[in-house]
Parts: sequence; structure tokens; C-alpha cells
Amino acid sequence: MHNCFIIITLFFSIIFSLPFPDIAFADYPDGYYDVGVIIDGDTFTLSDGKSLRLIGIDAPESGEACSIEATQKLTSLIVGETVYLEKDISETDQYNRLLRYVYVNGIFVNDRLVYNGYAYAVEYPPDIAYASQLADAEKDAIDYSRGCLWATFYPNDDGNSNWIVASCFIATAAYGSPIDPHVKILRKFRDKHLLTNKLGRSFVNIYYSYSPELANLISQYETLKAFTRLFLLPIIGFSWVILKLGLATTIILIAFFSGGLIHILWLRKT
Repeated sequence: MHNCFIIITLFFSIIFSLPFPDIAFADYPDGYYDVGVIIDGDTFTLSDGKSLRLIGIDAPESGEACSIEATQKLTSLIVGETVYLEKDISETDQYNRLLRYVYVNGIFVNDRLVYNGYAYAVEYPPDIAYASQLADAEKDAIDYSRGCLWATFYPNDDGNSNWIVASCFIATAAYGSPIDPHVKILRKFRDKHLLTNKLGRSFVNIYYSYSPELANLISQYETLKAFTRLFLLPIIGFSWVILKLGLATTIILIAFFSGGLIHILWLRKT
């Protein structure tokens, strides 16, 4: 008996003398929590003020088309509710927001937002437990033109009807994702500059009349994708400059550089 006591004592002495890594226990383990404030279509706070980002999805940012509708959809699902939170691998993101799958009244909220066309399905490794399910939900939303991301609404010339808020089909096919930075630039340019005037709305109407079939063709061939990216690059660059500097400043700069180029060419000829 005495020998057993000595052996057990030595065993635990050795165990506790070993260097163990720090074990961080989650402050928010899987369980039920009260919802605080809805921030946007994929982010909200808990009742204690802690921010939470839904895993595996990306809703339009504030100021983008569909952002209001996405926020309203999330609000209708969880505001004032007690939700169940499920962690994947990561505890928080780079902004210290909790990363969680969210459930309420038997509804998988992350999936519902994508399935109804209010958010994109996006893989953020290592948190990919439901990536396939969310991708299937997005494909179904696209196939059936659901929600403000995938349904196409044609605006009247007076701009009073619903604006087009569907994804940029050709750019999405070329770059492979609706949330690719290049696609986002084109989408912001469309929302802030084309859909705000009659001429721009007419152009967008024509684009959405023909782009889905062309995008479907592009998506099937890598060569066409590469060619389309090359074709879109100057358009994306032009759109980015306008978004950053404004239309008037951009026109002045183009006129200045064009005049300079013409002057140089003229001097070389003389």
C-alpha cells in the first residue's frame, strides 16, 4: 500500500512538472444566448455587447445593393430571440468577433440567409464544417433566382421601381466568386454610378438581358475565363478610380493625361 502511494505520488509529480501548453477555455461555449443588436446581414451582437459574425457566409456590406434587405432578413429571424450558437474551429476573427453557426426555432440561420438569396456562401478555412451544405444552398438560390442577390428586377426610367441587385454574372463567372474583390468593385460601381441615372439604368437593363447566358458559357472554359479577366481589367481599374476619386476628378485626370499624350505624339512628329 505504501509502495502504491509512492508510485502514484511520483507519477503525478512527473505529470505536473511537464511543460503543458496554455489551454484557453472559450468564454462562449456552445449554448443559448440572447441577441442584442443587428449590425448587418451577417453580424450582430449578443445581449452582453459581444459582436458575432456568422460563419461561412458573406452578406453585402453597408451601402451596397441588397445590404438593407439582408439586414432586415437577419433581423426578422433573430432579433429579440434566444439563439443557439455552435463553434467550428476558430473562436474569433481578426476583429475579435465571435465566429459561430447560429440556430433559432429550429432554423439554421447561416443556411437560411444563403438559401433565400440574402448572403453568399463563402469558405473561410479552417471553419468549413458546413461549407458543402451552404454551397448547395447558394446554388439552389441561383437556380431559382431567390432573394435580392439573385433575382433580377428591371428599373423603370424614373428609377422608382426596384433596382437590379443581382450579381455581376460575367465578372463572377470569370473570377469564380461573387465576393472576389474585382467583382465587388464592379458591383459597387454599378450601384453608386449606373443605377443612379437613366442612361446607366438603361445600360444595366441591357447587360442583364444578355449576361446570364454569356456567363454560363464563360464558366465552362478556363481560356474564356482568362480572356474575360483580361478584358475586364481596364474596366475594373476605371471603376476603382471613379469610386475612389469621383467621376468629375477622374474625367479631369483622363483629359489631362490624354492631352499630354497627344502633345507628346505631336512633338515627336514635328
